[in-house]
Amino acid sequence: MLEPEIIILVAKNILAVMVVWCVWMFPAYLARQNGIDELDMARVRIASWLFGWTVLGWFAALWWAMKK
Repeated sequence: MLEPEIIILVAKNILAVMVVWCVWMFPAYLARQNGIDELDMARVRIASWLFGWTVLGWFAALWWAMKK
């Protein structure tokens, strides 16, 4: 039987990965909600995926997604 500590550790790590993934993909979601045209939405997604791991790249994608 699995130890409760292991189950809690795995659940905590899964939750952390889900939160990081949601924050990382937020610019693409925001671009879709703001009605950005298809080309700019693709650019926001690519920038978020490729440069989202850097703080500067994530903020650039977020800024681009908020532009109308």
